[in-house]
Parts: sequence; structure tokens; C-alpha cells
Amino acid sequence: MTLALFDHHIHSDRSDGTVSLADRAKSVAIRPHGVSDHYPWRDKLRNEEDLKRYIDDANRLGLRVGIEYDLGVAPPLSRGTHDALHYVIGAIHQVELDGEWIRYDDAGAFVKGRAQRFKEAERFGAVELRSRILERTLEVVALGIERDRIDILGHPTFSALQPIGDPEVVYPEEWQERLIAMCVAGGIAIEINESYGVPHREFLLRAARRGATFSVGSDTHFDLKPLARTAVMIDEAGLPHARFLAGARPARAER
Repeated sequence: MTLALFDHHIHSDRSDGTVSLADRAKSVAIRPHGVSDHYPWRDKLRNEEDLKRYIDDANRLGLRVGIEYDLGVAPPLSRGTHDALHYVIGAIHQVELDGEWIRYDDAGAFVKGRAQRFKEAERFGAVELRSRILERTLEVVALGIERDRIDILGHPTFSALQPIGDPEVVYPEEWQERLIAMCVAGGIAIEINESYGVPHREFLLRAARRGATFSVGSDTHFDLKPLARTAVMIDEAGLPHARFLAGARPARAER
């Protein structure tokens, strides 16, 4: 199935991708896409000066340019740098609870098929820990909307909880509705993420009923591949293409 919607979530070698910005500028001929490298990222996108060079280089190549802003970790952006981006994807890769960072790397490796089993399944199966992670997630997203002015919520239900079972059990309906309501009230698009296969169908149906907008994100770090899983997710949830972003931040009242 061919999907022509704009792909917002693509990495380059300016963070942990393997493809240069110049080659990304060529691959827009395959399908429309931008670039959205991790911020911050080690020795490549360490600070706003690095980020400004990245924006300038991508713009010179004619690319739509965003970032994957690490919610709960990344420092606030200046207004000028934020506005120089075509969009900001806010995404959570870890949360802090009582001074301890709960990282999602092992869960990500399992979900993407790089690990055969999720070693921490028993730990994250504990109801109390799950509840605390979910509540902290809502707090971090709320800050991302209000302070950091994100435009897209990247891989919304990816976490260390994703590998442990039915998403309708792991992510209670009441929690899903709260997250969706925050996005709708803030004018934030909900990403359909090819790499992690999230969110699940029931989440998308709830979001659609509330009038949410959406975005497509392959989240690729390598060459472009067809958005086969994403196309099926959109089709099964009956999401109209008119509700998807097309390479720019959503129209909304100034926050």
C-alpha cells in the first residue's frame, strides 16, 4: 500500500541516523519528508549553536526541518530557534522517578525486534510502578506543551510498558483519554509511528472522536522504506488524510 502523506520523523547523521542531510534532500523524491534529529544529542547537537547550524544546513538543502525534542531532558529552546523550525516533535525516551531515570532503551530494542526478549518485563509488570510511570508521562507531556511548545507528540504510547501486554490493559482507557485531551486542547498532533507501531487502534479511534490531528512518522535512521504498517493503522482506524499535518506546525491559537 502506498502512502503519500508527509513523513515528519526522519533522522540523519546529525544525530543517530546513518544518512546525510544531502542524501535526505534527495530522498524527498521517494516520498515527501522532513528531518527531525534528536535534540540534544551527544557531540553533534549539543546546544542551540549546533542546532542553528543544523537548521541552516537543512534549509539550504530545501528540507523541511524539525527536531525530536527529548521531553523531560532537553533544555528549553529560545523563541527564535523554536520558530526557525518547521515543527517540533516532543518524545519521551525515559522518565525520572524519585531521582532515578527509568530508561526505555531495552523496551525499544525488544519492540523493534533487536532483542528476543524483554528482560525487565517482571519489573514493569508491577501495577504501582506502571501507574507512576503513566502519571509522570502526563506531567512531562504537559510541560512539553506549555513550556516547550511542541507541535507533535512522537510515538505517544511507546514506553517501558509497551512490551508487557495488551495496550488496553497497560494503558487504561482513562489515561488514554487524558493524554488525548491534552493534545487536542493544546493543538498537538498525535504521531502514528511506523517504527514502534504505536498508537494502537483503540487509541486512534478515541483520538479521532475527540477531533485530534495526526502526523506520520517513520522514525527511520536508515534509508527510506515503505510506510506499510502506518498505512494499515490509518486504514483500520478510518482516519481521513485531511486530519494529517503536511510538513508544518499545526494552525492554532498562540500559546
